[in-house]
Formats: sequence, structure tokens, C-alpha cells
Amino acid sequence: MSDVNDTNATQASRFPAYDAAAIEGKWQRIWDEKGTYKTDEDPNKPKKYVLEMFPYPSGDLHMGHARNYTIGDAMARQARMRGYDVLHPIGFDAFGLPAENAAIKHNTQAAAWTYQNMDNALATMRRMGFSYDYDRLVRTCDPEYYKWGQWMFLKMWEKGLAYRATSPVNWCPSCNTVLANEQVVEGRCWRCGSVPEKRELSQWYLKITDYAQELLDDLDKLTGWPENVKAQQRNWIGRSEGAEIDFTLADKDGVTPTDRKITVFTTRADTLFGVSFFLLPPESPLAAELVAGTECEAAFKELKEATEKVSSVDRQGSAREKHGVFTGRYVINPINGRPAPIWVADYVLMDYGTGAVMGVPCGDQRDFDFAKKYGLEIAPIICEKDDPLYDELKDERELKVTSVSWDHAMDAEGYLVQSGEFTGLKGGKHSEAVDAIIGWLSERGLGRKKVQFRLRDWLISRQRYWGNPIPMIHCDCCGDVPVPYDQLPVTLPDNLDLGAGETLAEYAPFYETTCPKCGRPAKRITDTMDTFTCSSWYYLRYCDPHNTELPFSKESVDRWMPVDNYIGGIEHAILHLLYSRFWTKVLRDLGMIDADEPFTNLLCQGMVKDHNGETMSKSKGNVVPPSSVIEPYGADTMRLVILFIAPPEKDFDWDEKAVAGANRFIKRAWSIVWQLSAGAHAGEFDARSLKGQAGELFRTLNGLGARCTSDYDRGQFNTAISAVMEIVNAASKYLNETPAEDRVLELDFRVAHDIVAILAPICPHWAEELYHEALHLEGSVYNEPWPEFDPELAKADTVEIAVQVMGKVRGHATIAADATREQTEKAALAAISEQLEGKTVRKVIVVPGKLVNVVAN
Repeated sequence: MSDVNDTNATQASRFPAYDAAAIEGKWQRIWDEKGTYKTDEDPNKPKKYVLEMFPYPSGDLHMGHARNYTIGDAMARQARMRGYDVLHPIGFDAFGLPAENAAIKHNTQAAAWTYQNMDNALATMRRMGFSYDYDRLVRTCDPEYYKWGQWMFLKMWEKGLAYRATSPVNWCPSCNTVLANEQVVEGRCWRCGSVPEKRELSQWYLKITDYAQELLDDLDKLTGWPENVKAQQRNWIGRSEGAEIDFTLADKDGVTPTDRKITVFTTRADTLFGVSFFLLPPESPLAAELVAGTECEAAFKELKEATEKVSSVDRQGSAREKHGVFTGRYVINPINGRPAPIWVADYVLMDYGTGAVMGVPCGDQRDFDFAKKYGLEIAPIICEKDDPLYDELKDERELKVTSVSWDHAMDAEGYLVQSGEFTGLKGGKHSEAVDAIIGWLSERGLGRKKVQFRLRDWLISRQRYWGNPIPMIHCDCCGDVPVPYDQLPVTLPDNLDLGAGETLAEYAPFYETTCPKCGRPAKRITDTMDTFTCSSWYYLRYCDPHNTELPFSKESVDRWMPVDNYIGGIEHAILHLLYSRFWTKVLRDLGMIDADEPFTNLLCQGMVKDHNGETMSKSKGNVVPPSSVIEPYGADTMRLVILFIAPPEKDFDWDEKAVAGANRFIKRAWSIVWQLSAGAHAGEFDARSLKGQAGELFRTLNGLGARCTSDYDRGQFNTAISAVMEIVNAASKYLNETPAEDRVLELDFRVAHDIVAILAPICPHWAEELYHEALHLEGSVYNEPWPEFDPELAKADTVEIAVQVMGKVRGHATIAADATREQTEKAALAAISEQLEGKTVRKVIVVPGKLVNVVAN
């Protein structure tokens, strides 16, 4: 055996060494020259659209980017080999506040800083060997791209989906701009972490609420999405079934009803008898009106001022102390005629329901805490039958405020008490009591069933420079007027002095214009659009990126959409993904596309963490740049370790030892392929005639190759790589234990070829070099069909089984893999015939394909 090993080691030394830098540089040049990854657009092939979420060019790429793009690249390359016509583009989400801030810091223009970063990132992408069709590159800050964002805004304006309104907004004091509700994450700005303030501003919105129900319903169609992402979207859309109930504002005497109605939304109409106070948020115009000129006004203003400094999330927290001010006014409860005092409370939000809330302290903990603090009534109106209160109040029809010793609210489940004709009915959401009370209110015109959504219209105005200008003009005579289509795009000026604080609103050459309707002097809108508008449709532009007449042709989009595999971070579960779904549905309704949903399968890749388990970020200074791996080891090693170290959806800690291990494997596989291919040639061979190590290698290739293919199809690259490693180990054993004269050269070529092919999606430069130089094949490995593996051929003709006597192994028997029970028993008894001499066989236990246990005495 040592002679064979020595011979193979000598042969290996005659093959070219693995030089990653030279090989990778060579193939990147060849791919560029030949346009290897240019999209074929072959209608005879099934399509596969593979897309990674495009990056923001805040600097060079980091390891998180590398992981995202390597996953997508492996998918795209394997899809090519599986016979798909593949669209695999890339671009940049290039507008945004960081570029503006960087321009100020470095005394440059945002465009110059952004384009330089994009050039750097593109160079890194090419060095990583990603198979992008760079001819389809999209940069959202290019006028030829953002022109169509403006065009679609105007289409939404015409459809009534874009509008301007004055309302309270989230203002980030650090970013100096407004934030959409979705951009306030856990009470803080999603970008900088500052606590937003509430301000009253005139802003532009898109009516995403028109699609709330469809956005909710269609989540059920997204069977290829992670359940946690769909759950986050369901929660954000927040559908609630309930009722709108009309309370009547009482006159200043507190009991005489006026003609003015104040409507609330509630999911618990069954608790209406328990309303002991009425709540308005500090931002409420009605609250300001009620206290104007009264002794309550000063306290109200103080509360409002304090509330503006607290985030919406914190205001709603159950543990936070509640603050309130009595307005001096009352409303009349429509179901029992009882007056309820109107309070302003900081835990009530203007954007929930109607902006007014009925206080039911017996069934809501926050209302309970508020009532206890301010000495307000707590009237029990619902409890379980085993509660002593139920026996005390079950026959009461008229409400009496009973003293309670509770230290917390009830669960608001059980049976109604003190609730007029509804006493005794089962309460709770969707209960008979809810239906009965809503029905009673509806008959009298005092309430109605209502479906409410947590989702609010998408606020897209941003008071920043580096974004897509909103294509509207304000005329004092004509109001808001759209920019004519033939004047698009409205382009950004390139000479603002951002360092001096100059803004679009202060730059007369930008905003001074004439009204398209009347020709009088008018003012261009100086807000720019939320950058999420740019990323809400970029995947459509990739389908037809050079179209100068439309954002894209319907034919091209219908060919490629929806995206088959979309890869990106879980942090985009609400913002980007929800907005993209909305945009897709709007364009469908405009007749521009057929797709209902943009992304069929979604993979949210895990985070890359440092050796301390902390997520890599530039602010922490713990980022591992791709160059730190590429320079010493090569891009293919980096790609291999990224995909091998953990399943794609799991976080992992960066491990330098794993990098070195991946490099050792890639060199070993290189050597094995060269040894197998030396003197070998393609050709047919009789698989049934393969014996010994050759037969074992062929069975291993088929069994593990089939497993590897299945793992690729499921996106489980780490286990696919494990299967390849086992094939390489089997090939090494074959080379070491088989004399040169006994090797089957056609089998050698087949194994070498298949190792190269199944590693090609992961290690592309390595694979191309071996495909040409070791296997001497023409063209590209990516024009090769994916190898076919037959699990049936992985089955051995014979198997060796253990033969036991009274539970102890006494011998072994070789039997046919498909031997019957009788054949197995016969072979086993023959194998231990000497041990059975003089004994009587009482029982034979057969475990098929594994062992036989003989009971004898």
C-alpha cells in the first residue's frame, strides 16, 4: 500500500500548484471578454430570476454583503447548469442620507462620493467572481432611473394613490427629516437610533392602506417565505374586526347632549357598559379645542409638550407611568346614557383607530392604571362565573360602581354583568355579546361594524437633498399641479453647498418655476421621496434596464417576474418587502405587469458576527473586509467558507481557522482532480463490471451526488459541500488503494468531471481552470448540464452482515443486497456452522441487511 501512496504523491507533485490569484485574475478577464454571464433571453428555456437585495454604497463591501451575494451567486450558477435561462443582475440603492452626511463631512458632493463608492464596490464584486449581468446595472441616483420613479408617482397621483396632507409626523432631530411609521423601530429612528419627535407638517403620502386587505390576504400565497417574516407583516398590517361607536359630546354642564358626535373604534363592544372615562391623545385637535380658554389649558399644553419628546412605542408601554389632564368636558355613552369624563392621556396615539379611545379600566391594564392614579371609576362588567363578583352582580341590570380591591385589571373574558339586557351573555373577542351589542347599536344608528388596520399610509416626503425629487409644483392659483411627463426627470442640482447647510428649499434655481396650468410663477416641491420608493421597483427595471420609453416593457417583465429567489436580511421584513409588494400591486392595477407578488421564494440570510459573537458593523470597528481573505487565500476560498460554515439562514461567528481549513480542502480537491484526470478520458463504462474500490467509488459518487443536488435545490449549501468533501475523500482512497493498471480511466474522468461540476457554483474560478486545463474541455463549465446521479446505482450488489450466537458476534457473511430472509438465514448459518456443532438452533432473528442472531443451546 505504501508503494501506491508514494506513487500517487509523486504524480501529484507533477501537477500545477493551485495559484488562486493567477487563476482568478485569468478567468475574470475571460468572463468579461466573452460576456459569459450576459442574460441569454432564450424563450425555449424555463426562466430563473435570482436576485440579492442591492447594496447601499456607503463604502466598500463587507463580509455581510459577501455572504448575501455568494448565496445568490451559487444559486444562479447552479440554475444555469440545470438548464434555466437565468437573470442575475446587480445595482445600487444609491440615494440616501449617509451620502449627504458624508459629502458634508468630506466637503464634496453627494454624487461624487456615491459614484466613487459604487466603483469600489463593483471592483470588489468582480474580484469575488460574481456572475452578474453587469450590462443591466441599475443605480437609483442615475436620472435615467429616477425619472421613472417620478413617472410612477404621477401615475399614482392620477389614480388617487398619492396625496398631500397635514398631520403629525415622526421627526428625527438627528437626520433632520420625517420618518414613516415603519421607520420607527422600537421607538427609535431606524437609521441613527435617535428618538423621534412629533411635529405637524404638510407631507406627501402614498395610499398603501387601499391595499391593506390584499397585502394581508396574499401572504397566504407566499409559501416560499419564512413564517417569521409573514408574521411580522401580518402584525404590522394589523387587521382588527370591531365596531365604530358614536359617543355624543355633552354640553358644558356635563349632562346635556349636543349635536356633536365623537366616534371611537373598539374590538370589544361587549365592554361598552364599563366605560368610565373617555380618552384623547395630546396631539388631538379636538382636545386642544375643548380646553381652549379654560383652566385646563395650561396643564394640557404642558402634557402635550412632554409627550412630543417620547416615542410612540414608549408611550404605549404597559410599565410606563401614565400622565393625563381632565378637559372639563364629558361624552354621553350611547348604550346607557351615562356621562364619561373626557381626559387627555399620553398613552393614547392619534394614529390608532379614530384617535379617541373609550376607557374600560376593569378589562384593560393601562386604563386600570390610569383610573387608579386619577381616582376614576372602575366598574366591573365582565367576570368568570367562579368569581365572587359574578354571584354579587349577575342579576344587576343597571350599572353600580362597586368598590374593588384589585391591583390589576381583569382578563376581560367571561360573562357580562351590570350590562342591561346583555347581562349573562358570554363576552370576549368575536363573542355573542360583541355581536349582540353591535347589532343593538346598528339598529339605532349609534354604531356599526368596522374593520380597522394598524397600517397607515406611507409617508414618503423627506426634507433632504440626496433623493428623488417629488415631481409636483405648487401654484397659489391652481394648487398642487403635477410636472408634465415630457419635463421628467426633475433633476437634482449638482452645486449645492451642503457643508454650509444649503437645502433644496433654499435654492431658488431649483424651486422657482412656472405653473404648467396657468403659466404664473409657481414653486417646485422641494421634498424628495423616501429612498424606499427607489428600492420598491428596481427588480422590475432589471428586466428591461435600457428602455427609454417606459420604466420597462410589459413583455420583458412578464417573461422574468416574479423573482424566483430573493436573498436579503431579515431587517427588511417590513419596510422594503411590504413597500415592494404594494408597488407591485399598484403597477398590476395600472396594467403594466401581470404579477401579484414580486418575490416567490425569500431567503433571509443570517448575520456574520465577529469572534466575540457581535454583529459586524463599521461603527463598532469589527468589520472583516473580503480583501482580508481574498488576498492570502483567494475568492474561491472565501466563497467556500461562507457557504460551508453554517446554513444560509443561520448567524455564524467569523472563524479564521475555518478559512484555513477551506483553503486546505480546495487545494486537496484540486490535486485529486488532476490525479484522476491524468491520462483519463470521457467514455462509456459498464457500471456493473466495476469491482473493489472502483465499484465503491462509483456507488459513493451516485449516492452523495444525488444528496448534493438535493441540498443545492434546497439552498443548503453547507451540507452540499459536505457531500462533495466525502466524494473527494472516496476518490482519494480510490487513488491510494488502486494500482494504476487497475484503474478505470472512464470512471476516473467521470469522477473528476463531476467533482468540478458540483463545486463550480461555489468555486467558479477553480472549476473553470480545472475544466479547461485538467479535463481539457472547451467552452465554460456553466454551459455544461448539471451531472445526473442515480441513487439506485449507489446500492451495493452485496452486503456484509454480522452473525451472532446468543448476542455475541461469531462471524460474518456476505450476501446479495436483495437477498430474501431465507437466503440470509441460510448464509448466516453456513458462516458459523462450526460454532453450532452439537447445538440445537432454537430461533433465528434476522435484521435485514445488518445482522442475524442465532439462539441455540
